[in-house]
Parts: sequence; C-alpha cells; structure tokens
Amino acid sequence: MEALHRAGQRALLAEFASPADVLAFHRQLSATPLPGQLEAVPAARTVLVAFRTRQQAREAQRQLRRIRPKAGASETGREIELRVHYDGADLDSAAEHLGLSPQGLIDWHSSTRWAAAFGGFAPGFTYCLPEQLVTRRRPRKSGLPGPVPRLETPRTVVPAGAVGLAGEFSAAYPRSSPGGWQLIGTTDAALWDISRPEPALIRAGDTVRYRPVAERITVSAGAQQPAPVPPVPATDVVLEVLSPGPQTLLQDLGRPGHSELGVPRSGAADLQALRQVNQLVGNPQEAVGFEVLHGGLELAVHQISVLAVTGAESRLQISTPSVPETSNMASHGVPGPEQIREVPLRAPFLIYPGERLRLSAPSRGLRSYVAVSGGLAAPAVLGSSATDLLSGLGPAPVSAGQCFALVGAPSGFVGIADVARTALPEPGIPTTLRFVPGPREEWFASKHSNPGLAALQSMTWTVSEDSNRVGTRLRAAHPEDPDGPEHSEPPVQRTRQEELPSEPVVRGSIQIPPSGEPMVFLADHPVTGGYPVIGVVVREDLGLAAQLPPGHQVRFQAVEPYTLDPL
Repeated sequence: MEALHRAGQRALLAEFASPADVLAFHRQLSATPLPGQLEAVPAARTVLVAFRTRQQAREAQRQLRRIRPKAGASETGREIELRVHYDGADLDSAAEHLGLSPQGLIDWHSSTRWAAAFGGFAPGFTYCLPEQLVTRRRPRKSGLPGPVPRLETPRTVVPAGAVGLAGEFSAAYPRSSPGGWQLIGTTDAALWDISRPEPALIRAGDTVRYRPVAERITVSAGAQQPAPVPPVPATDVVLEVLSPGPQTLLQDLGRPGHSELGVPRSGAADLQALRQVNQLVGNPQEAVGFEVLHGGLELAVHQISVLAVTGAESRLQISTPSVPETSNMASHGVPGPEQIREVPLRAPFLIYPGERLRLSAPSRGLRSYVAVSGGLAAPAVLGSSATDLLSGLGPAPVSAGQCFALVGAPSGFVGIADVARTALPEPGIPTTLRFVPGPREEWFASKHSNPGLAALQSMTWTVSEDSNRVGTRLRAAHPEDPDGPEHSEPPVQRTRQEELPSEPVVRGSIQIPPSGEPMVFLADHPVTGGYPVIGVVVREDLGLAAQLPPGHQVRFQAVEPYTLDPL
C-alpha cells in the first residue's frame, strides 16, 4: 500500500502503485471483511473501504496497513465475449497516438484478454485492464501499446454500446451518457439488464474478449427506463396526486451495497427528514415516502389516512369542499366555499376522504418529505424503491393523476420520533458546512501550507441553479455581490496538475473540478470520480447540504472527524 487516506468520518481510501495491487487487496477484503466493514469499492489505483461507525473506521487504519495480499488473477470469474464492429469516431486518432495503424489497433484490442477490474460511472459500466496488468510482475514484452489519453473536451453524448479506451482501460457504455473516452467501436451486448438476476453483464473478476464483426451494429438509446408504478384498483387507492409541483420523487433509504456495479446508494437526499417523517406516522424508517422539491405537491385523499410532513419549512393546507348553505344555491348546483385549515409540520394529522393537502413553496429549506401511515406501495429495483436520477433506476418521477395504495396496514402508534429535525438554512445568513479534509487535500497544498483549504474556507460560496440530487454546485461570490466576481484564476487552485485516476467517492465529497468551484456530492452521486476531493462534509450536515436552495450562501469549516472540533 502506497498510502491510506481518510475519506470522511466512516471511510478510508487505500492507494496502490498498480491495478494489480488494487485487485488483490479488494479480493482480500471481500473474502475477509474487517469488523464493521460495509463495502470495499475498487477503482483504478485505490480501494474505498466504508465502515458502520467512526470508531470502526479509526480502528481499521492499522489493520488495513498490515494486509499483504498476493497478486494474481481471480479464479472465480467468467469469460464474456462482446461482438464489436470497429467503427468508433476516434479509431484513427487513438491508433495514431499509440503508433499503430487502425487495423493494428483493432488486432491488438481484439486479441487481448481483458480483466474486469471495477465498476463505476454508470450501472453496467465496467473498467477492464489487459490481463497482463493483473499480476504484480509485468513481463518484459507485454505487448501493451501504452495509455490512451481522454478527450480534452468530453462529449455531451456518447451513444449506448460505444466501446472506448482511456488510460490503460477499455470499457463499453451501457447507456447513452456524457463521456470523455476515445471511441473505437460499437457492441450490441446487453451490458445492464435489471430483469436479470445479475443485472451487470460484466463484473469484477470476469475476463472479457472483444470479437470483431464485419456487420454494422445498431444499438437503441439504452437508458435504464424508470419502473412504472402499477395501476392501483379503485378500491385500494389511498392518495391521488393532483399536482407534483416542480418535482416529486418516491424515496426510501436507498440501495446500499451495489457500488461495485456502478450503482450509488441514492435514497432520500435528506435521510434524517425521511426517517423522522416515517417515525411520526408509525412506519418503519425505510418505508417509501414522497420527496418534494420546492413545494407545490397537491394530494387528494380517497381513504381516511394519517400523514406527516418534515424537511423544508412549508405551510400545509387542507381544503374541504363545503355543502351549499341555501336551497337556492343547492338547486343550481353551486358549490359552497372551500373550508381551509392548516396543519403543523413534523406532527401526524388526520385527513379525510375528499380532502386535499397542498404544500406551499418553503420559506426555509428546499426538500419536504411526506409519509402516510402504512407506507406507499411502489416497485423495487435492487431492493429499493428510491428514484436515482443519475443511474435511471427506480420509479419515474411522480406525475399528476398517479394513484397510490399502501404497502401495509396503517399503524396505531403515531406521533413519536426520536430522530431530530434537520437543521435548515436561515434566509440571508450564510450556512456553514463542516467537513473533514481529505482524501486529496494534498493536491491543493504547498510545501508548508495548504492554500486550497484556506481558500475553500475563507470564501463565501453561492448555490448554483444547476444543483440537483447528484450534487450541490457552488460558485464563488462575495456576500455583497450575489452574482459573483469574475475570476481570472480558479478560486481553489490545485498545486498538482497531473490527471487523477478515477477513484471511489462518498456522499458529501467536496470535489474540485478545473474551474476551482466546489461541488458537494449528494444522494445520486457517481460511484467514482476523476477530480480530486478536498474534503467530505460530515454526516451530521448532509441533510442540511440537501436543503440549500439556489442563491443561498455557503461557507466551509474544517473539523476533526471524531470530535467535530474546528481545525
């Protein structure tokens, strides 16, 4: 092991000199997990090891450094063959870079045995290495032509089925997505199919062979389609969505344990608020509820129900149509005025058939969570009904006219919640997010100081309109100038300029792209990332980070990971 870095409070990032060491270390941890180990996620030169508690992560540091695995190919993998028509847009330029003819590149690529190393970027996207590189001792004449650089400007759309090269890796895109790899061909293999027992065609430990074919291959868009919510019999309908507002999603606690497939945990952006709202209505904390972005959700109730709402500070109004008071009005079919009552946040309330609940735009915060006693019935993907907007997994966003039934019986035990409410941003006052430096804070350091960490903490940042469930994007802004000054240089500058091999990232990671403006990863973040992470927002502030509205100002404070004392 070259180094061991802290990645937040409950994870460690082990760094190695070669992919062979990564694979051997990952096999060792998979076969013999450490106490409290939740996941071991491999990448190009690193393995992320996540633990259940801070103390277990702390105790694991010495144990991880003592591991001495033996390198060698996995004995449990399968051999996968992919048909490839070599028609990629970058075939000629990639061949020229490697000093080969296009046919020479095709011959090398198709004759090489590729070892599946790790998943990432998207479900079913598997990074593969030439098999020669999975042993510690590289042969003198390996026949490897050398690494292939990524495109200087990534494509906004790479078609599904595209086969590409980047660095020493080869991979195929399971769905249409942005990407910066050099494209050399097309395959029609079903790389990701949620209907299979093992959705990913290629998994770490498998061997991949590319077989050239002469016929042109046409591939559909390949995007994972959201799971439709099955129609609900009229007698079972409990809630009907009249308006979803700007965006309403079905969320639970997510689908942990699938990072090796390129699938993030996802789940509620503010997990604390979802746990609280489920407890208030007597549901298990993992029950499915609505995640409402910026209010506007309007529900009609078909059966007497107990609901609760947590998260953002919104007004909750229940409207009940009144019976006409005069026979003259009644004879003309004129409805009486609506009766409107308000119900409190963070408390269960009864709502009756024919009544409607509406959430106003929040005065504080961004996301509200609505739960109904009994839990919403929704289809599950990989054990979760969470909607993952990055991966395209889970139910489609909620739409007007959708009806929902309950998954279980309403509970008689309501109104008790031992989960504290999520802190919400105060309008007009910058919100401070605490973070643990690392794993790549040294990429922003000089010999005797860390100007990158200093810049991150000294500046006031503004939440961008481009923020979403993948991450909160921040731009530099002075408190008196919400539009932000023009910067001739990145506000947070790297002192190391080489390319960072893709490595695993955790929720709360503060990634610094070349612009120097940070992005805080939220629920739907990618499993791996290629920009250095200067720090990780502490778990206690992740719900707050998910509640920051566009235009709000943010500051950062580095803290010690176990006591949260300022550094």
